[in-house]
This record gives sequence, C-alpha cells and structure tokens, in this order.
Amino acid sequence: MERGERACHFGDEKPGSTRSCDCAALHDHLRRAETEIHQLTRCIQLKDQKLCELRNALANSATAHYRVEDRLQRELDSLRIKLPPELIDTHFYQPEGSASGNGVTVRLPYLTSILSVLFDAMYVFWADCDRRHPPKSSTVAHAIDERLRLSMQANGEASRSGQAYASAIRPDWVKDVDNRHRHHTIAVA
Repeated sequence: MERGERACHFGDEKPGSTRSCDCAALHDHLRRAETEIHQLTRCIQLKDQKLCELRNALANSATAHYRVEDRLQRELDSLRIKLPPELIDTHFYQPEGSASGNGVTVRLPYLTSILSVLFDAMYVFWADCDRRHPPKSSTVAHAIDERLRLSMQANGEASRSGQAYASAIRPDWVKDVDNRHRHHTIAVA
C-alpha cells in the first residue's frame, strides 16, 4: 500500500490538492475491497468446511443405512426360511405336473434334512428374485446357517458350510454376472 501512496504523491503537490484526495479515496476503496475479499474468502472456507462435514455425515448415514438394511434383510430371509413346511405358501412349491414351466422336477430316492433346507432356500431366495438386485450370498448363507443350526464364524460371517451350501444353490446366471467362478471344462472319458 505504501507503493500506491507514493505513486499518488508528486513532489510539487500540496496536501489538500485534488490528486491527493483522489488517491486517498482510491486507497480507502482498496482497503474496503481487501477487507471484503478477506471476509468472502473466510465465508467460502466456512462453507467448504460445512460441505465437507455434510459429505461425511451423508457417507456415515448411508453406511449405517446399508448395515441396517442388510441386517433386516437377513432377519427377514431367515424368518421366511424358518417357516414350517405346512405354513409355506404353495407359491414356492409347485406340485408335480404343474404347467408353469418354472423350476425343475427331480426324483430322488430319499431327501435329507440338509437337501430339504437347500431346496427351501432355493425357492425362497432365487425363485422370484430381481435379477438386477439378487440376494447377497452372505444373506443366503446366514439363513441356511440358522435353519441348520450351524454356528457362524468368530468374525460374524456365515459358517464355511453355510457359505458352501449358498454357493452350491446360487444360479449360474449370478455366477456368470459376478465372475466369481470360472467355468472349467471337464472331459469325461
């Protein structure tokens, strides 16, 4: 600012001259502009800080929402799979010879309790699932664990058996979409 003041004063000027007044007004205007710029910069910094806090709050809220949603979905699915066979809607069980075209008829010499649970889980989770939002493998595995009374792992994940069973009943189209399994050709001699 001293440099600006020096530029305004000329050697032969008198202190009350017009040029000196113009310089003083410009200098005063410059100070007010600098103060306003400082205030606006500080306001922008505060707004950026608030915006950052809001982003963090939104991210935390979304994370909490997805955790609650996943837990509730697991609870709902485990309740559906725990229903006694006589209370399950016939929507999931189609009698032999039905004309719907959905499903496969398999004749087995006997049915184990594990196979029964797996067939139930297939109908509950995969019969009418939304292909854009298929059930999570962990949700299916937890439901199978609960139905078979298997203990989850210490880290909270489903038991390894439950995970293996859930993987075994996962439709091929899901496996193809998520590229979890590579198809290996097995030559039969």
